[in-house]
Amino acid sequence: MKASKLCSILACFLASVAILATVIDVCCFNQGFYRREYEKNDTSSYTGMNAEDNLNATMALLDYLRETRNDIVVTAEVNGVTREVFNERETLHMVDVRDLYQRAVTVRNLCAIVAVILLFGAMYYGRKSLFTVLHDGWITGVGMVVLLIVFIAIWALADFNAFWTNFHLLFFDNDLWLLDPRTSIMINLFPGSFFFDLVLRIIVITLVIFGGISLLSLKGRNA
Repeated sequence: MKASKLCSILACFLASVAILATVIDVCCFNQGFYRREYEKNDTSSYTGMNAEDNLNATMALLDYLRETRNDIVVTAEVNGVTREVFNERETLHMVDVRDLYQRAVTVRNLCAIVAVILLFGAMYYGRKSLFTVLHDGWITGVGMVVLLIVFIAIWALADFNAFWTNFHLLFFDNDLWLLDPRTSIMINLFPGSFFFDLVLRIIVITLVIFGGISLLSLKGRNA
């Protein structure tokens, strides 16, 4: 295999990982999605808070993940009583979630940077256009990521609870993610149905983007 083609495949693989991570990031921070899900799931009846306080508490969590605030201390009226929304267990769990998110961002950025370097390397040393480089490496490079996505989609559709439990077991080394819906507002904000819709949304958007890039790569077939 020529060096330029190998660079193309590696570049496209890393680019597809970066795209997937970016879609996850965008979807997870889309306020409109949270509003629709809370209305759809009648979230206020489970959290004991009104729609505005549900969203304010959520935005505090998202700002904390992005390190634009230092804590998740939020006060709201819950079932008629003014109190802090999140308890100690939820607070400790969010420390782990923020660490995971920040690591994911770092990996995403590194993948994107290395992918760009490899793409330009393949173009320079192979004397090829961008479309030709994409044609050389995209199908193989993205194929590995697509297989993972398809596997996740099938697993999630077949048994989302098992998928979600194993996800937490893989990425967390404690049981702080096991929250009691009788005492945890966080788990009532984000029940399994919420995450099912989120995962499905991420998969669909990612595959649409991959499909679009695949069509673009066809321009390099005869180049």
